[in-house]
Amino acid sequence: MPDPGDALAAAEGSPPRARTAPDGSILQSTPSSRGLAASSEQLGIHTVNVSALEPWILQDVCNAEECKTDKFLAYLLQRVSESPGSFDETLLNKCLDAVLPFCNGEAGSDPAGLSPLIRNALTEYAKASNNALKHLKTLEIKGMRTSPSEGIDMFFQRNDPNGITQKHSGEKKTLRKPDLVILPFTEGSKHFKIGNKKIDRDTYIKDHTHEAGKSVYWKDLLSVAEFKWEKTPKMGPPPATYSRQNYAAPTPEFSKAKSDGSDADMDAEMEPPEIPHSSQANAAEQASAGLSTPATSGAGSKRPSEGDADVRSSKRIKTGDTPENKPPTRQPGGAVQTALYGAEMFTATLAVNHIINFTVRNDVIWMWYYDRQRVISVGGINFIQDLPRFLVLLYALQRFKLEDWGRNTEFTPQEKDDKIESYAFTAGGMDFVAHFADKERVTQFGMKGRGTDVMKVTSKQLEEKYPEKTKGGMVGKFYWGEEARDSEKSILQKVMKVTADDVQGHVPDLLFAHQFSVSTSTIRKTLGLEDPDRGSRTLWFLVFPKLFPITRLQGDELFSAWRQCVLCHYALWNAGIHHRDVSPANLMYYRRDDTNRTIVGVLNDYDLASLASQKSPLGNERTGTIPFMAIDLLDPDGQDGKLKHLYRHDMESFIWVFVWICFQYKGGSFQPRAPLHEWAKDNASGCVDKKRSFLAVPRYPEDLAIRTKRRVQDLVDFLSRQHSTRNGRKRSLERADTRLTEAQDRADPAPMIKMLKDEVEREELTLVEKPDHVFFEAFMQVIDFGKVADVE
Repeated sequence: MPDPGDALAAAEGSPPRARTAPDGSILQSTPSSRGLAASSEQLGIHTVNVSALEPWILQDVCNAEECKTDKFLAYLLQRVSESPGSFDETLLNKCLDAVLPFCNGEAGSDPAGLSPLIRNALTEYAKASNNALKHLKTLEIKGMRTSPSEGIDMFFQRNDPNGITQKHSGEKKTLRKPDLVILPFTEGSKHFKIGNKKIDRDTYIKDHTHEAGKSVYWKDLLSVAEFKWEKTPKMGPPPATYSRQNYAAPTPEFSKAKSDGSDADMDAEMEPPEIPHSSQANAAEQASAGLSTPATSGAGSKRPSEGDADVRSSKRIKTGDTPENKPPTRQPGGAVQTALYGAEMFTATLAVNHIINFTVRNDVIWMWYYDRQRVISVGGINFIQDLPRFLVLLYALQRFKLEDWGRNTEFTPQEKDDKIESYAFTAGGMDFVAHFADKERVTQFGMKGRGTDVMKVTSKQLEEKYPEKTKGGMVGKFYWGEEARDSEKSILQKVMKVTADDVQGHVPDLLFAHQFSVSTSTIRKTLGLEDPDRGSRTLWFLVFPKLFPITRLQGDELFSAWRQCVLCHYALWNAGIHHRDVSPANLMYYRRDDTNRTIVGVLNDYDLASLASQKSPLGNERTGTIPFMAIDLLDPDGQDGKLKHLYRHDMESFIWVFVWICFQYKGGSFQPRAPLHEWAKDNASGCVDKKRSFLAVPRYPEDLAIRTKRRVQDLVDFLSRQHSTRNGRKRSLERADTRLTEAQDRADPAPMIKMLKDEVEREELTLVEKPDHVFFEAFMQVIDFGKVADVE
């Protein structure tokens, strides 16, 4: 299998290509995450739109695990069997035999309304698939669920050109147009109305699912399918009779994406041609209109409403910023578009376990399984040549319960006006309400990674248990933590044992913690995928008293809260607890109930923290917020985990955070034309270039308050001096090493060689890391007295 990184050698401005450490290298820290998990950390930063993050999902697609089709079909069938806890691969053959009569027009099925529709016209894909579901609904196979799951009863519905919008952190919106959606049938559903007239389900599905239906929300969808059509499709005729045969892989077996986001192994692709929207347009009329080639959607003409400046359709994808910040656009392939739809579906409901989506190209359908560990790409099924396997797939999906579709049924949604207001659930014997519509909710856009979702929560039991701590409100944090790491709960328990004054009152007060019994490694073990535990994740729920973001502060109050966080961080570092993720989002504050309403800074968010006692890096990949990471950690060796994460790296992050807040905010409000906003839109290498340029020639906003400007200047000069000195010593070592190599090549006398070796050793000593306390003491000299000294 080719290195997925080869597909990521994209143009400048695109996300960094994954690098592989040389054989024998030893990781000094956890490598940084690639893909959407890394970039989604920046979604909460003002000026960063969701569209700026889209190219990163390409890496998640390119790095997908691959699973053979029959293995995955057997897994799906096991889920809908009467014994879902045990894996039985013989189920597949049993089900293939059971659907053969339907494929061949036997058992009362109508082949003219089943396989030919699928084979001949994708314009009829929804109608044909729904017709197949109608027949499969009555199919009984021993040992399997006997009928469609109550309350779901899935059906296919054309969606494009309808757009589906969704708000993200910072009031950002997206507009996407999946070609086909899978919806559940519910009594009184708005989908079964034409105008004000309600029609029965069977009539609606027979006559109206092939045309765009009513507008839907991402929360309503069970799955989506995206269609692509080659200009010169290669499609063979169907067999005269279907029989159970061994799986024959299509070409390509697995759907892949190229470095520009288009689908690999495909002729120049085009969107399927438009089909008539009128329910009166039948297959014959479409054929006479020259539309007999497969299609499910057209270009679509629906545009964002006025004022929705951030709304963006996924039919175009950004590839990189130009100097004028006018990104070029191109047509993404089905693999990338389908993944973007998956990311939307993760955001739309709470604590989603997984998503199963589909891409269709010509006569082949591919399955995609998304969860917080990695993407799983499933081999394709040619539904013309291998109609039995396609019907087995539909048979399994038809019998899915909500949890099989990936919904977390431990959380019960409470809706108002067709929107989710909250979720009610029980955890650890306590009842909670998570306020999903909370305007201050903070979430991430993506699939792989922590998927952190923070919102207001209420619980009478917790409020009665901690009346003083909860009087200002509570927030709940849902996140998928790596199982190989110490949990945030265990880290915070160690934090609370640190009695230093700089820590007490300056760390979050954990009121409640619960780990749900779910692991992303389970499916990978069942499927027999390689290294199933690598990066496996589990769902956590934590509750804290409500805090406020430090970005709301300014002047002396901002400086005081920030300084308190610096002191807290160092005290914890000395106690062996290394935070390693300093960013504005993780610096919070509250006010004491004293006469002066004193500001108290809080160092928040410990799910990426590590313990000094750990002998080797834990976890699979770490994520961080690129604009605030130390330059060393953004360089290639830092991204690959070849550099040890040191105190001075977090110290540098504190400086970048302070500079960012002072430059980008005024009076506690974000300034849309602030000077550093491009830092948040770049990849690691691009951000390094911008930071080095800034340190070389810093430019300060003209309206910066004089005291704040002096503080920023002191910190910038301090950081610039450290980098300049260290870089100068690196160059001196390189020159000494070159002179030694040259002398050895010339076979100079031994005394000369020894002298040059001694010089190299002296230069190496200048780069030996100094103790943490040396950096901290020099840092505090700058903070408290404005004294800029050389640490290096």
